[in-house]
Parts: sequence; structure tokens; C-alpha cells
Amino acid sequence: MRAKGDEANMTENRQPLAPYLMRPPRRWDATLPPESEGGFVQDILGLLRRRWTLIAKTVGILFTLTILYCALVKPAYVGSTNVLIEGKGPELLSGQDANAAQSPFNIPASLGSKYDYYLTQFTLLQSPSLVRRVIEEQGLAKDAARWQVSYLPSWVKIPSFLHVAPPPNPDNGTGVPAPIVSQYLKQLTILPVRGTRLVSVQFMTPDPKLAAAVANAHAQLFVKAGLERLYESMDQIRTFLQTKLGELQTRMQEAETKLMKFQAAHNMLPIDLQKDVAGERLMDLSKRLTDAQGQLFALEAEYQLVERGNYDSLPAVLHSPLIQNLRENYDRLEVEHALLALKFRPTYPPLRQLSGQLDHAHKLLEQETSKVVKGVEAKYQASQATVAQLRNELEGQRKALLARKDVEGEFLALTSDVETTRALHDNLLARIKDLNVAGQSSLSNITVAEPAVPPQWPAFPATKLFLILSVATGLLLGTGIAFLSESADVTIRDARDMHRATGLGTLAVVPNFDGLLDERKGFFSRALKLGRTGAANGHTNGDGNGNGHAVKPAADPASPPLLLGNGSVPPPAEAYRTLRTALLLSRAISPRVILVSSATGAEGKTTTAVNMAAALATCGAKVLLIDADLRQPRCHTALGLPPSPGLSDLLTGRVNTEPVQTNVENLSLLPAGHPAANPTELLTSWLMCKLLQEARERFEFVVLDSPPILVVSDGLLLANLADGVVFVAESGRSRQDDARLAIERVLQTGGVPVGAVLNRGRSEESYYRYYQGPAARSADEILPPAAKGSEKA
Repeated sequence: MRAKGDEANMTENRQPLAPYLMRPPRRWDATLPPESEGGFVQDILGLLRRRWTLIAKTVGILFTLTILYCALVKPAYVGSTNVLIEGKGPELLSGQDANAAQSPFNIPASLGSKYDYYLTQFTLLQSPSLVRRVIEEQGLAKDAARWQVSYLPSWVKIPSFLHVAPPPNPDNGTGVPAPIVSQYLKQLTILPVRGTRLVSVQFMTPDPKLAAAVANAHAQLFVKAGLERLYESMDQIRTFLQTKLGELQTRMQEAETKLMKFQAAHNMLPIDLQKDVAGERLMDLSKRLTDAQGQLFALEAEYQLVERGNYDSLPAVLHSPLIQNLRENYDRLEVEHALLALKFRPTYPPLRQLSGQLDHAHKLLEQETSKVVKGVEAKYQASQATVAQLRNELEGQRKALLARKDVEGEFLALTSDVETTRALHDNLLARIKDLNVAGQSSLSNITVAEPAVPPQWPAFPATKLFLILSVATGLLLGTGIAFLSESADVTIRDARDMHRATGLGTLAVVPNFDGLLDERKGFFSRALKLGRTGAANGHTNGDGNGNGHAVKPAADPASPPLLLGNGSVPPPAEAYRTLRTALLLSRAISPRVILVSSATGAEGKTTTAVNMAAALATCGAKVLLIDADLRQPRCHTALGLPPSPGLSDLLTGRVNTEPVQTNVENLSLLPAGHPAANPTELLTSWLMCKLLQEARERFEFVVLDSPPILVVSDGLLLANLADGVVFVAESGRSRQDDARLAIERVLQTGGVPVGAVLNRGRSEESYYRYYQGPAARSADEILPPAAKGSEKA
């Protein structure tokens, strides 16, 4: 009858909560969600929001280091000279004008052959021999530190074991060490100007004047080296032609002497020969023989190169685009093969493959060179055959004339010999004069188009570019570090993580109110102290009879804060009002006996239990808070009450205690009591079930604070006795696997999870702004005030 009367009284006098309390409890079958759910883009954006400070710090560190590097490193300047490279040089043996330039874009050959000449010039611009000449002329080997570029500040010293040992024969017999040449090439840049025949020769040094001087010297010596190669070829040809000219002079003198003696002996005049047809035929053959012998001498120079095996000096080889391509390909493969051979064994597959390519390239080069050589030999042999044929014909004509007129024939032979020798002599003499004229000319197809001037601004370090790259690199690196940190972080950070791990909805997100309480430390501390002192003065030491002196609990600096029902309304209290509203409006199970627990300790379950009970009590419902954590009870410290007598004393039968009315209106507390040796057995006893049944009849809500689920089994036992379980987790501390395991155990034991509460969430700023806003209202205003007289049970 008492229960019905209380229920009638509750229905009549507590109209604000009657719709919620009259619904029958309903259980639901909770199932865990898949391990991963949610959108990829949302996860990425959430990660960036959580880790933006890490990314910002990474960008800031790299940006600061880049600024320090640009400020401390020694600047370097680039001197740039433009060199104009025209087409190929003259063909000396063919009689082409020495000053005529041929455009490489008019060569009727393969597409790659158009640029072979220029690629060869680019390679010669970076040849070690040219570099050594520049170093010797500018005296760079004497003071290498003056022009070498250092990419580190002067006070940074590289350890000796990191220095690369110089190769054997470092100076290559020239007096310039190989490391100096290598360093020079590192600071030298050959850059073709796109769309033109200009090549930019750039050299970087710390001294702007020296940079311009070295760039100009490099370009000028390159032009000079080209002229020297041309002059050397001319000298070789000139020497050969002069030797042949001397032989022809002797031969011509002997022929003229014989002719003069013959004329004197027979009193013959050369004019008589012009009237004879046979003489004209003889003169024609003699002229043709002279031309053939001249061509034979020109081909003999090339044939001697073939006999000496100097195929590379043949004009046909030098001007063959296909052979030059094959030679460059063979040189490149040979260099790659040498580099791999230094690092790997011959059986290394890439090295074997490269060896095959090298052999194939060598065979192709030999085949093409052999074709050219055979062509030279064929031309020479054909010329020899032509000369021999003409000589035979000339000899036959002579015999015919001698048969008819021996004297005239002999005279004609001598005259023909003299004229042939003289014509050949004049031809060679003209060739030598052409070479002399070309050798005296200083014109070249390679010229310095624009000399370098000392630069005004350093090219290194490129501060703006480095800063932009540092920001971009910092963003990428910071994002990568954030992803790594996120992948290594298995804690619950927000409501999405909570739902992903446990499948529970988040009833409330309690902000991290430590900082907010510190801002109003004076106000809240006075309110908490006032509430606890008033509660402590109204209770005894707990002998069960109400006798004895008052006991003042010891101060606990780590006690859970009470944010509701103590005269203060801080912004974080709104989270517990949200939790209260979620419980009242719960459509699934309508819980009245609510168990508050967590996976592990120190996650805020006691704070949640105390403030949730206070929130329910402040809206007019009679609430009983039971401290069922018999191992580490803390509810009494939050409410400023003594820890005993309490639940353990009631279950063991030592006392018949009643719940203690706290300083919060409508909120009663049943503390944990004295420490018990067998807390699990006490919580599973029939007295505990009877206690919860009587509490259902006397109070609208019963809130139980239990031990952590994964630590001891007390929480699982109490979860089966309660209508619903409120699971508490702390953001950034609670592990997802622990939370998932805890909910699995609750479901396995028959418990009904209502939802989750996330402590120390990221919503404290929104709570604070909304609470301080001009239109802020209390959450209690959504319910009408309680009827008078409802405080009495």
C-alpha cells in the first residue's frame, strides 16, 4: 500500500516528471557496430582539427630553421656568359670554304642527328681538360677556399670520416688536383637557351667579380680550344700536302730537263704537236690522268689514316651523324658499366645486361666505322684503277704515235709528263695556299655573344623559394607526423570514436572544467566549501542510533567536484543537465535504476554519478545516490559527508542505516560504509536486491556508482541489477579496445547500456560562450517548478 500511495503522490505532486516516470521499463538488444564506420573525408578533417597544433609547430620549426639558415649561410653569386654556337665547321679536304658555316638543322639525316653537333659542344664545355685550363689561367688552385661554395654555415664542420677520399692520380699529370676539378664542375652550369643557338655558361662563387671573370674565361678558352683543334687538323693536312708538293717539284724538274734535252737533240718545237690529231688525243688523256692523279692524292691522305688504323680522324667518320651517335651511346654505356663494376660483381643482372648493351653498341660502332673505312678503301682503289687505266690508255697512245713517229711520240710523252706534273703541282700548291689563308683567319663558328658582368644579387640562398618550400615541406611533414600520431593513438577522442568503439550514442560531452574552475576559483571554492560544511554539520559518526559526536570528513583535494545543487551554476554544469535530459527523454528503456561505470579507473565515473544525481534532484525528483564502489569510495567526499555507516554496514547487518539527506535538495546518499573483506559477495547478496527494490519504491531515481568494469567484477554484477548502464570515458585517455571490451562484457552479463558520457571533451568553449551569452537560460526552465510539499516522501 505504501508503494501505491507513493506512486499516486508522485503522479499528483510531481507533474513535470510524471510522463517520464510512468513509462514501464523496456530492454533492448544492443549490438556492437563494425570496427570501422564513418566517412573518410570526415575522418581526415577531424584529424586535422585535432592535430593542427602539431602541424603548425612543424611548419614553424622548419620556417625558423630556414630563416636561420638563410641568415647564416654565406651567399653565392652566379656569373653568366652567353656563347653563340653556329653550325658545323668547314670540310677542309673537300675544298669547302673554311669560313662557311653549315646549319645543323639542314642535315638530311635522322631527327637525332640535327642536334649531335650541339650535344658534342655541350659536352666539350664541361670537359676536364677545359676546366683545368681555366683553373690554371685564373689561379683557382692556389686559393680554393676563396671561390668554393659552401652550403653550410662557416662554423659547421663536417666530420673527417664523411669526406670522400680523392681518386688515384688526382692531378692527372696536369698539376690540377682532381678534387679541384670536381668542385669546379659542381659549381659550373651549362644551360642551353631554348629556341636559340645560345648557350649560357654559369659559374657560382661567393665573390661576384670572380664569378663573372671565371664565366668569361671559361667561354673564351672554349672558343680558343675550338680554334686550336681546327688549326691542328689544318697543320696535319698541310704537312702531308707539302711533302707531296716537294716530290712533285723534283719530278717536274726531271721531266722538264728530259724534255729540253730531247728538244735540243732533235730540234723540235712544241707547236707542231697541236696540228696532229694524235697529239690532241694524247693531250686529252694526259689531262684526264692529271685530274685522276690529283683526286688520288687527296684520297691517299685518307687511305694512309686507314692504314695506320686512325679511323677516328677520317673526315667521313668525323662528319657521320650515325657514327657520332653510336660513339656517344658507347661512351655513356661504358661510363655506366664502369660505375656499376666498381659496386657490384660481374654476375649482377643489371651489370650483365649493361655489358651486353655495351658489346652490342661496340659492334654497331665497329660496323659503321668499317663501312666508312671500306668506302674510303673502295674510293682509293677505284681512283687507283682509274689512274692505271688512264696510264694504260696514255701508254697505248704513246706506242701508237711511236709506231708512226717514234721521235714525235717520245717528244709528246715528255711534254705530257711535264704538263701533268706541272698541273698536279699547281693543284697541290693552291690547296696549301687555301689552308694558309684559313689558318691566318681568326673567324670561328663559336663566339662569345654576351660576356658576364658581376651580379648585384646573390643566387644562393634563394630566400623566398626556400621559405615557400619550408612551409610546403612543413605542411607535408607535419601532416605525415599527425597521421602517424593518429594511427598510434588508440584512445577515444570524440563522440565518433566512442560510437565506433562501443556502438553507444553519446548522452553528453562534459568539458574539461579544470581551467574554467581555476578562472573562478574563489567563487566556486567558497560555494563548494559552504555546501560541504553545511552537510557535515547535520550528521553523526554513524553508530546507527543517531548518537555520538559530529564527524567532519577529512579534506580530499582529489574529490569529485559538485557542480549542481550547491548554489553555484558554472558553465560545465550544462553538460550534466544535457545528460539528465537525455535520460528523461530516452525512448528505449526509461531507466530508473542507473549504474554509472567505466572501463578502467580515474575516468570520471564518480564525478558523473554525483552530478547526474544532483541534476535529477534539482528538477524535483527524489534521487538516491548509492556509492557501490566498496573498494575506493569517493561519493561522500564530493557531498561533504562521512563515509560510514553505509552500504557495506547495511549488507553485513552491523547497522540498519538510512540514506543520508545531502545539502542538495531531494538528493540522498547511501555511502560505501566501512571497508569490507568480501565486497563482491556483498553486492551479489539478496540484501542488495532487496535494497534496490525498496529504493525503487521510495525514490524516483537510483544512481549507483560502481567500480570499473575491467578491473573487478562488481560492476558487471550491478549492471545486471540496474535498468540501464551509463558508460563513462575520458577523452584522450580511455582506450577504444578497453571501452569495447567493457561494453561486450556488460552485454554478455545481461546489462543494458543506455549511452555514454565523454569527459574532458572539446566543447568547453561553446559551453562557456553560450553560458555567458545575453540569451542564456537555465536547462531547468524547460520544466515547470515542483509542487509545494513534494520534498516529503
